[in-house]
Amino acid sequence: MEASRRGFLRGTLSCGAYTLFALAGTTAVNRRAFAQTAGEAVITEPFARVEKLAEGAWAVVSTPQGGGKTVSNGGIIAGREGVLVIEGFMTVAGGAWLSKTARQLTRRWPTHVALTHFHGDHSNGLAGHMRGEDSPAVMATLKTRELLLGRYGQDVGDAGGATMKRTGEARLVPNVILVDTKRPTEVNLGGRTVRMTPRIGHTPSDLTIELDEPRITWCGDLFFNRLFPYYGDALPSKLAASCAALFKDEGRTFVPGHGPVASREDVRHYLGLIEDVGEAAKKAFEKGQSVDQAWRAYEIPTSLGEWAKFRDDVYRFAFEAWARELKG
Repeated sequence: MEASRRGFLRGTLSCGAYTLFALAGTTAVNRRAFAQTAGEAVITEPFARVEKLAEGAWAVVSTPQGGGKTVSNGGIIAGREGVLVIEGFMTVAGGAWLSKTARQLTRRWPTHVALTHFHGDHSNGLAGHMRGEDSPAVMATLKTRELLLGRYGQDVGDAGGATMKRTGEARLVPNVILVDTKRPTEVNLGGRTVRMTPRIGHTPSDLTIELDEPRITWCGDLFFNRLFPYYGDALPSKLAASCAALFKDEGRTFVPGHGPVASREDVRHYLGLIEDVGEAAKKAFEKGQSVDQAWRAYEIPTSLGEWAKFRDDVYRFAFEAWARELKG
């Protein structure tokens, strides 16, 4: 697993490395934004806090000051018979901390781990959840597994030794339940059903984790709150479509992949941002401008608020992604 992490750090920049830089460089305004909570902060560490959003449902928000133990956001959902945690986090220590925190809050070890996508800040720490024969099932799409193998040489099955199931059919990859990429997959935790909805946009395979009672959605990196989103593996038009569908239900609480739990104003600003970036990229393409010219000329409208960025050329990834798509 450590070798896989080294491979991640050597490889193409992904949202893990991206966000580490972004968090290290946040302004005082953004640091105050990260301090804003949507629920009761029941556990606070230098690297993350756990917010109780409802009975048996918590958001984990990684904070700028804490370094690289967790990096991404995550969550904990408990039913009468099972406990699902969301994400593996950036490090094995971060994954282990999440499982221990789940046990502290629910008195049970996790039975399931949901992986929203393949990027290292969400997947590198999966081994931290594993406890031999009592290891939780890792839930991910087949495409996510393929992307993990291709990018990092890491299989989600490396973390444990149980059997994987897909629609009742045994496979040889250990400890993974493959989530359907065509329709939502439901997990009954005992009196509480968790829905995993396949989407596309931040990567070629993303999952959102959803509850209907209470109405909460963990968005993965389809949603960055107050941090300019990472577009390195994005399919921009798919991202816009997925977000439009994701945010239709105004009565939900949305937990982003990075940044504080969102208000409706945060959601509005994010949708406005990705729309504005898309319009700017399309206009530049139609004018025959180079990507370099386009991103250097781009400015976020002040009406969409302040967005942290990890380096001066942060917009380049977005305009490169749009150029790839527009060129076909």
